[in-house]
Amino acid sequence: MARARAERVVSPNQPDQTPPEAAPEEEEQGPSERSIIVRGAAIIMVGTILSRVLGLVREQITSWLFGTGDAVAAFTIADNIHTMLFDLVISGMMQAALVPVLSSYATPELKHELRRIVGALLMLALLVIGGVVVMMEVFAPQVVMVMTSLGGGEEARDPETVELTIQLVRMILPAVLLLAISTILMSTLYAMQRFTRPALSLAARNAAIVAVALMLGRTEFGIRAIVVGIVLGAVLMIVIQAPGLKDVMPKPNFNFRHPAIKKILALYIPIFIGLMSNTVALVVDRNLAWGVDPNALGAMRYATAVNQMILGVVAAAISLAALPTLSRHFASGDENAFQRTLSNGLKMVTIMVVPATLGLAAISWPAVDLLFFHGATDDIGARAIQIALLAYLPGTFFAAYDQVLIFSYYARQNTKTPVIVGVLAVGVYFIMAFTLIEPLGMAGLVLANSTQFTFHAIVMWFLLRRAVGQVGDATVGRTIRIALGVGIVMAVIVYGVSQGMEALELPGHDEDSGFMAIMHQTLMVLVPVGVGAAVYIGGLWRMGVEEISTVIYGVLGKIGLRRG
Repeated sequence: MARARAERVVSPNQPDQTPPEAAPEEEEQGPSERSIIVRGAAIIMVGTILSRVLGLVREQITSWLFGTGDAVAAFTIADNIHTMLFDLVISGMMQAALVPVLSSYATPELKHELRRIVGALLMLALLVIGGVVVMMEVFAPQVVMVMTSLGGGEEARDPETVELTIQLVRMILPAVLLLAISTILMSTLYAMQRFTRPALSLAARNAAIVAVALMLGRTEFGIRAIVVGIVLGAVLMIVIQAPGLKDVMPKPNFNFRHPAIKKILALYIPIFIGLMSNTVALVVDRNLAWGVDPNALGAMRYATAVNQMILGVVAAAISLAALPTLSRHFASGDENAFQRTLSNGLKMVTIMVVPATLGLAAISWPAVDLLFFHGATDDIGARAIQIALLAYLPGTFFAAYDQVLIFSYYARQNTKTPVIVGVLAVGVYFIMAFTLIEPLGMAGLVLANSTQFTFHAIVMWFLLRRAVGQVGDATVGRTIRIALGVGIVMAVIVYGVSQGMEALELPGHDEDSGFMAIMHQTLMVLVPVGVGAAVYIGGLWRMGVEEISTVIYGVLGKIGLRRG
């Protein structure tokens, strides 16, 4: 494959006639590409931040209304079933196959062909995914049994909780088909580098869940209100995204033999196999969590929401913004441009994931206290959330890099390597989970998950470097070293500020609820975060990390304080 790319670069159709004075122009492409990624990532990031914040609010409302007990356990199992099915049938296809392939057709002269391809994909989704959803509706009790039997089933939770879980599964499954349709539309928009509607649709989905939970959560609907919101949110995603394709409105057809469809399916088969292994791991994880501790599923859910916010804001936004550019560089055989774009992505991830993970570790209890220690969540549940949060953070750090590395493989139309590494990582999870669950309980399961992500990221980095000779350029290592050094100093200062504020016993310190209690909890988070942000940004600026300048100037430009 490396030889084929080299031949394309020096082929007779593209002779090497670049004069020496053109070299500076090539150097100037770097900032331009970085700006493209930053702009695309900024749009995705705004939508992702809105979506993740609303998702976090959703989890706050869930913890406030239902705590960490049986109702949340039932909902978590149902939500996991819906998420696993969605991941298996199409979610993983977006980055691995849909965006890279559709990007090749996202040109004015091929718009007609793009309409036919997307139309065929939608019909295929209706037939295949619709059929799977109907089948799982019928066999919902058996599906729930698979998810809970290893953890004790009805012996670990009462029969009413199991029956509620089955009911929630049947209510939530239609969202899978709706989300599949939305994902195809989203992939098409991403391929055309139209990021706004997909970003806003994700936020609208969580907004719908929050609104319905607030309206119906205290009624006889109870936890079912959140499921109603999930289905409504999936409908909203379609409604928001469809108008963005008015110039390439999909044309429904049954041409499943189209070369693009075949290519998408061929790329996705390895991903599907890998997702199957992840599904097995998640099923085992949910089984073990179902029986290990009454608060485990709820605590792990809320801690995951916080960590997913970091990954969504940091890794997903940058990776998705870079994916179309990486795909085009690979298709054109321009390895230097590919590595330059990859470097920019890795450095942008670095300067954001370091303070997010280290800073959150430093204020883990104030954060949990502010976000979740309210209403039905008691002290035991809140402490369980903190333990889960801390145990997830190492995996979150490595998962941020892992997402960029996985997308770089997808851009090179290599979906097999991430899958093989993923299967090995699942094996690492099993070893760690069954080793740590007895001595550490829930924390053992979470640490096993972090080990899985860490292993996957390290192996992916090693294999990519071995395959192409490098992962980015020398500036990536320098940025990581500086960011970690400054980040550790920042975390120590943040922890010291947090402990100092706690010792001062500010107003609202002894109150369990009310305005003063909320103000105290908010200050306990905002003040250390503000100090930490100043230390971190100042440190990177002082050390000459240029990406921090790009981000700051970009933000200033967006709010009208800087031109150009």
